Amino acid sequence: MSMFDFFGKDPRKLFLGFSPTHSTWRVISWNYDLKNPKDRLWILEVDRPEAKSIEWSSSETETVRFFTKNKLTRKKTIPAGNQEFKELMNICLHSTLKYGLESNHEFLLTPVSGATSTDYQNEARALQWIQASFATLMKALDQFKNRPDLILTAAVFSGIEPASGLSVLRIMAFNLDIFCYFQEDLSLQIAIFDDKNLGHGGAASATFQQNIKVTKPQIYDEIVKLVHRIAIVGEIR
Repeated sequence: MSMFDFFGKDPRKLFLGFSPTHSTWRVISWNYDLKNPKDRLWILEVDRPEAKSIEWSSSETETVRFFTKNKLTRKKTIPAGNQEFKELMNICLHSTLKYGLESNHEFLLTPVSGATSTDYQNEARALQWIQASFATLMKALDQFKNRPDLILTAAVFSGIEPASGLSVLRIMAFNLDIFCYFQEDLSLQIAIFDDKNLGHGGAASATFQQNIKVTKPQIYDEIVKLVHRIAIVGEIR
């Protein structure tokens, strides 16, 4: 057993002290870079002055690790059957996603000047395309209810993209890579890449791309539903 199991802050306090507020960006990932297909891995990171992150891994045992500025500050092996730490981790996951989604509300409710009836017609078709595509993704997520052997591979990034300085919400789930750019002119740019048979980030061009001016709340509502479903499937159980 590691000395980190004996010394350091109570993990409960570390969970309760974890907060996405005042962070420039937030990222959650499920099961990337698994060394063994039987393993499971959850990673939660927020960019604040102290740059905190939590990693929960499940293999033969379940372990949670807390990091500050990429330095391991606490490690805890979870006792078999313990639900308290799982619930605390799930709260951190949900609260971080909720904060990232809700931080865009003012943007979504602010009208875009110069929108036309043609914009509305184009966006109505875009909404139908997104609803149909996400419905297929939802059906795939529904399979996890009765298939514990399935592995959720997904990630959600929200906030200021370090490389570009743009405000972005990015969702990776199965073969879809979804980008939402919150533009300075208050339009919402959606770009969706299909990485099927290519690996994540493999698609060179977007399958769908649209600048949304009139129906920002309706389009974003479909995004929120998808993230919520991923979060439910991605809970630690």
